[in-house]
Amino acid sequence: MERILANPIYAGLLHVEAFKEHPGGLFPGIHEPIIDITTWQMVQRKMKKPEKVKTVIDDEIPLRGILKCHCGNILTGAPSRGKSGKYFYYYKCRCPKHNNISALKAHTQLLGAFELMSISDKMLKDIKNSCTLSIEKEIKSNGEKVILKKEELVDVEAKLYTLEEKWISNEISRETYNRWYATYNYSSLNLKGAIERLSTNVGDVYKILQKNMDLLTDIPYVYTKSTTLQKREFISMVFDTNLYYEEGVYRTPTMSSIFSRNYLLMRDEWCLIYEKKRDDLLIIPSSGVAGNRTRVQTSN
Repeated sequence: MERILANPIYAGLLHVEAFKEHPGGLFPGIHEPIIDITTWQMVQRKMKKPEKVKTVIDDEIPLRGILKCHCGNILTGAPSRGKSGKYFYYYKCRCPKHNNISALKAHTQLLGAFELMSISDKMLKDIKNSCTLSIEKEIKSNGEKVILKKEELVDVEAKLYTLEEKWISNEISRETYNRWYATYNYSSLNLKGAIERLSTNVGDVYKILQKNMDLLTDIPYVYTKSTTLQKREFISMVFDTNLYYEEGVYRTPTMSSIFSRNYLLMRDEWCLIYEKKRDDLLIIPSSGVAGNRTRVQTSN
C-alpha cells in the first residue's frame, strides 16, 4: 500500500534519471493521471518522516520554518542591511532564484487574508446557538451518567465490604481475597475518577468560550495580539501546515472551512489563493458554475 501511494505514475508523473547537462527528477508524462498532483504531494508529505529542523524563533519573522516555497522547501528568514544602514527582513528559499520575499509585504498580505477570514455576525450567532445547545446537551448527559456511576460505585463498595467480612471470618483464602480486592478496588477508583470528571462544571468553560468568541469577527486582531508561538500554531492549524508562497501570493490546498467563505475575494485581492478541491464535481459551487466571485460571501 505504501509503495502504491508513493508511486508518482498515478499523478501523471515519471521519474527521469539525470543525463549530461539535463537534470533528473519528476516530469509530467503523456498518460492521464488518476489523482491530481496537489493531492499526491500532500500524501507524500504525510508519509514522509518529519525532519528534525531547529528553528530559531524571531518575532520579526514568525513565518520562518512554517511557510513553504512553491518547490516544497521550508522558507528560512534573515535580516538584510539596506543602503541607509537599516535592516529589512526577508523570507528566503534555499534554492537559487526561488522565493526571496519581503517580510513586510508577506505580513501585510497575510493580514489581508485574515481580514477576509473573519467570520460574519450571522455565523457568530449560529456558532453561539450551536454551542449553547451542545453544552446544555452535554450537561444533561453528564448528569445522567453521574447517577449511573454512583449506583455502580455503591454496588462495588458493597461487594468490597462483603469480601472483607468473608476474609475476617476465614471464609475465603488470602489468595482469593487479594485477587478480588484488587479487582473491586480498581473498579472503585475508576468510578470515582469518572464521577469527578463528569461533575466538572462545564458552564465555566462555556463562559470563557462566550467571552472570547466575538474575537472570531476580527482575525487580524487575534493574530496581531498573539505571541510568535501562538501565531505559528494558528497558521499551522488553519492551513494544516500547507501554506505556500508562489508568484507573489500565498497559496494553500487546505483551509479550515469556517475561515474559507471569502476565498474568491482573497484570490481577487491577491493575498491568498485557496486551491480548493470539491469532493463531488457534479455539485455546482455556490459562487457559480465558473467559480466567479460574488459579494454575497461577505454578507452578514
